[in-house]
Amino acid sequence: MTTDPKTLRSAMLCAYGVMRFMRRVQAGVEDVEGALEQGQYGAAALMARTVSLLCLSLRSLAHGAPLDLDEESVAFDVFAAVPPDEIAAALELASDALDVDGTNAGAWLTRLHAFVADTERVLGHDGPIPLLRSPEGGLAMIRIARRWLPTLLQFGLPSPLPERWSVLGAPDEGGPMPS
Repeated sequence: MTTDPKTLRSAMLCAYGVMRFMRRVQAGVEDVEGALEQGQYGAAALMARTVSLLCLSLRSLAHGAPLDLDEESVAFDVFAAVPPDEIAAALELASDALDVDGTNAGAWLTRLHAFVADTERVLGHDGPIPLLRSPEGGLAMIRIARRWLPTLLQFGLPSPLPERWSVLGAPDEGGPMPS
């Protein structure tokens, strides 16, 4: 059994971080793109704020903040351990979304994509993270979870897959052990 803090941090980033990225950030970016295509700039700004904060939550984990599995909690601190310049960049991007219109949407969206790509790189995944909403996305998510599950279990952490998506429960909850 390993108790190395670096191993734990890698497992948290490459399991929980990548899952959050696939489930929430990618979907948020697609929502922003769809809203912009339809000229729904207010909706795009709202989702841009969500994407920016989600990216900060992932950067927080990468910078050493404690793992918080309840990202919906009002106590979830997306700013923990994030350097001030990264916080400023995320908040500026979200704020600038309020001024997006048909004349500047493309340039602003390019900035959003760059910020999201920078966030993806800090997760330490071995290559580009597949799009969840693609033919290979669902299987990729399962492969990533399976890769990191033994390490997570060693640290007493749950599966990175949402419980309702899987029959794999924690061993103490009567679920099967991974083979």
